[in-house]
Amino acid sequence: MPATLTIGNTVFPFDEELFALEFGNQPNLLRDAMVSSGAMVEDAYIASLIANGSNQYTFPFYNELADEDEDNYDGKTDMTASEISGASQTGVVFGRMKAWQAPQFAADFTTAKPLAAIAARINPWYVHQTQKRIIGITDAVLGNAKMASHAVKKAKLDENTLSDVTQEIWGDAKDNISMAIMHSAVAQEFEDLSRANYLRYTDANGMTREVRTITVNGILCIIDDGVPTAAGDAGAKTYDTYLFGAGSLRHASAPVTLPVETWRDPVKNGGVDFIGTRRRETIHPNGFTFKAPKAMGASPTNADLFNKANWDLAWSDPRAVFIGKMTTPGHAA
Repeated sequence: MPATLTIGNTVFPFDEELFALEFGNQPNLLRDAMVSSGAMVEDAYIASLIANGSNQYTFPFYNELADEDEDNYDGKTDMTASEISGASQTGVVFGRMKAWQAPQFAADFTTAKPLAAIAARINPWYVHQTQKRIIGITDAVLGNAKMASHAVKKAKLDENTLSDVTQEIWGDAKDNISMAIMHSAVAQEFEDLSRANYLRYTDANGMTREVRTITVNGILCIIDDGVPTAAGDAGAKTYDTYLFGAGSLRHASAPVTLPVETWRDPVKNGGVDFIGTRRRETIHPNGFTFKAPKAMGASPTNADLFNKANWDLAWSDPRAVFIGKMTTPGHAA
């Protein structure tokens, strides 16, 4: 018997697969920006490792060839052979679930359709959670002592600061930095300096609007006031801007039997309809290994993911990690 969804006195068929498709087709501007900039890539190999329900995975990597002198080709000298070195890094899958409820009473006595309203807002809600998780994981790996050079503080923000910071951290590899997440106060300062170009998004109905995304010095920047702030000199605030390079974050989704379902309690408060969602995925900072704490269950909490003690640098050279942060003032009030 097909599932049904009740709004007020109206009962209509509910297809979880169609709902999941509609949910998945809603614009995910964060994921789109991360992927289009190349900062976060869908990793098919990691996806294959977690396809059978694993909550941890390990994959190998090779280091760059050692910087050595060549052998002299003079007809007398033997050629020497060096081996390539490598190791592995370990990531973790996290599972999350959330349900929402809508009272039938509200729909019966008003024109409101609370369950439909909830369904339309689920994807943006998850996008916000993803963004918080990206920032939390980034802060955790930057807390590693070997990554100290990747967090730079500047007393002044001008038109060259973003470019200068990327050069300070990565030198001649600065062009690998393709994306940033910054506070609106920082974005406003770049706008005042004529360095910000706002992007536009065209929806399925052909409507075009500006989105909270700009480019500065060729770097795609997402504007989010959820980034950390702190009190600076003379009471002025400072803001953290997060920097990401090509492939710095690896993403893969793990299978979930029922990613979305509905149910109904006909007794509670005269009738309540529910929508429940589940997801399992991994967001892995490339170059690091996650060390599962002893108390962790089948899925790490956000506290586990955001704890710097649970992340080790796997790569020998931290400069190869294209994850960083700059702390600056923002737009003066």
